[in-house]
Amino acid sequence: MKNRILVLIDGFNYYHKLKEYQRKYNKCVKWLDYRSLIESWLSEEDEKESIEIFYFSAIAHWRGAAAVTRHKTYIKALTKRGIIPVYGEFKEKKTHRCKNDEKCVNCIQTPDKKKLIRHEEKNSDVNLAIMLIEKTLKNEYDKCFLLSADNDFSSAIKRAKEIDPTKKIIIQPPPLPQKKIPLKKEYAIDNLEHSSGCKALLTNFYTILKHQFEDEFEELKNPWKI
Repeated sequence: MKNRILVLIDGFNYYHKLKEYQRKYNKCVKWLDYRSLIESWLSEEDEKESIEIFYFSAIAHWRGAAAVTRHKTYIKALTKRGIIPVYGEFKEKKTHRCKNDEKCVNCIQTPDKKKLIRHEEKNSDVNLAIMLIEKTLKNEYDKCFLLSADNDFSSAIKRAKEIDPTKKIIIQPPPLPQKKIPLKKEYAIDNLEHSSGCKALLTNFYTILKHQFEDEFEELKNPWKI
């Protein structure tokens, strides 16, 4: 019997680990072909034919035109592979500067009474959780891969399993930015794994490196090429 595959990608949760690894080891890993990576987990050809992939992210306009162009170029590459983007947004958040007795890493701000403007991604996690519940209620998948290490998704996963215990939800956290293969406990995904009732699928950067787009893919050039 054909398994209908649903894939939900927490874009920035993955991106930050890819960014850390790329900066640390000077190897390009941000140009990741998620479809190729996901298909490598599937043993049956019919599963590859019945796969639906959603990429949840937000455009950081506040970071400037170059960053926006890189992100949009990447999303275009994903869409050419049949991956559907779902957008959240960034919102401003004002916060107090550091106190005189505090020192943040790489902070260049002078402590005073003014507030700093930070930006927080909003709605992407909510959009992902809503889609998981909707797809479960509509019985539109048999097996779901959730690509994130965000334990906040535990409640949505638990609810999806309550709605339909037959649904298989597999957590696939981003690899840790190191060359050695990490121990499972280093991923800190116990809540996610417990909610899913299924063993998490762990990967590493040896695998991530195998599933990069070509530097020039469908007339799109790798914006992060080193």
